[in-house]
Amino acid sequence: MLLNFSCDNFKAFQDGFSFNMIPTDCTELKYSILREKIGSKTYSALSASVIYGPNAAGKTSIIQAMSCLRQIILRGNIKDTDRVLDHVSSAMAIAPFAFSKEPKPVSFDISFTFHGVLYRYCIAVYLGEFMQADADRYIAREQLSIGGKMVFDRSKNSVEQLELKPIKSFLNVGYSVADANKTKVAMSSNMELDRLLLLTDFSSFCSKRIAGEISEWFETEFIVVNSSDRARFLPFAEEDITTAQIHQFINDIANTAGVIGSDLAYVRDSDSDALKLVSVWRKDGKQKPDASIDAEHTESAGTVRLLAIMPAVISALKNGAVLVMDELDASLHPMIVMNLISIFHNDDVNINRAQLIFNTHNPIYLNHDLLRRDEIKFVERDKGTKSSSLYALSDFKTNGYAGVRKTTDYMKNYLANRYGAIENSDFTGIVADILNSDDTSQQK
Repeated sequence: MLLNFSCDNFKAFQDGFSFNMIPTDCTELKYSILREKIGSKTYSALSASVIYGPNAAGKTSIIQAMSCLRQIILRGNIKDTDRVLDHVSSAMAIAPFAFSKEPKPVSFDISFTFHGVLYRYCIAVYLGEFMQADADRYIAREQLSIGGKMVFDRSKNSVEQLELKPIKSFLNVGYSVADANKTKVAMSSNMELDRLLLLTDFSSFCSKRIAGEISEWFETEFIVVNSSDRARFLPFAEEDITTAQIHQFINDIANTAGVIGSDLAYVRDSDSDALKLVSVWRKDGKQKPDASIDAEHTESAGTVRLLAIMPAVISALKNGAVLVMDELDASLHPMIVMNLISIFHNDDVNINRAQLIFNTHNPIYLNHDLLRRDEIKFVERDKGTKSSSLYALSDFKTNGYAGVRKTTDYMKNYLANRYGAIENSDFTGIVADILNSDDTSQQK
């Protein structure tokens, strides 16, 4: 389970943000709280969270920060490469806040549970100023804590602290707690400034198991999708496809969503060798199809999009993963999105403690029967400082002009600008000036 993700000096956020998935004392929708017992302590987490805010406020920056940390872990370094790891992004793009007066590191801090262990991993990356191509990139800080106890603390090219007692049962064969001081010296003398200690010397000297578990969580349990309108997930491995295959649950979903008269199948495109979704048509109950047509030419954009992301939704629920999607609801009917939220809230279905995080512009989900106050997040950008801030609906008091109670009409108050994170944009004057102008160069 994801408990918290924090970031500082990244893109829109000069002073950072803390994306908290730990429940507050809200009394509504108590059935939707996820719980995991580790030792004598029980950890709780929200099963869903939605992010609101106007265009260019920083909603996407939050998801990109999560994606960025994921790619750092999977690559094991902070180099920019062209290797694709999150289905739609081709560059790591670690970018500091553009308007800082002095350069400072971009930092990430994440807490999560996996296989009965509480992990916290922190990393700070120095990149120089915004868009400074000649800056020396290096890891300024890297820390790992397990069960609330520090395991290692790295400062640039030196290991400042190494405690092996908290991971005694995870140590590599042949190593012991007594080796900590010698190991710390050896690790410090072998440091690479752009590579993660976690996945290099810590893994080699101390615990391959811990390094492997953390890598596994980021790869399989933390699904972060930028530009989800371009994402295409499959219900099976690509290499398994040699001929056209009809997948039953995809067709069940399509039929429930209103697709009538055709089956849907995956085929390998003869030109690009990529997999694509096609509509298979049969006449008069024939077993053999009469024709197959690219689904994007026959089905609505919403249907194609739903079928493109549902395998990721199913995978997250099956594996108890965190599914983070930029504009999940683009092209989808709000009732479909409401149903997806309710599935993640359903204790009888979401038995593996999966979590859903997405951003949106649609205020219809601002409903106390659908989301808890602490599940609703807002992003607002200050025009003076140009920096964004993140806060939750549960941060508001229960009385006063902007008071929020569990029976409050959240959507009405949001549209009335009582919670901030909304812009009343009016382009009428600009459009009128353009239309009335004799200078047509603006239209070229």
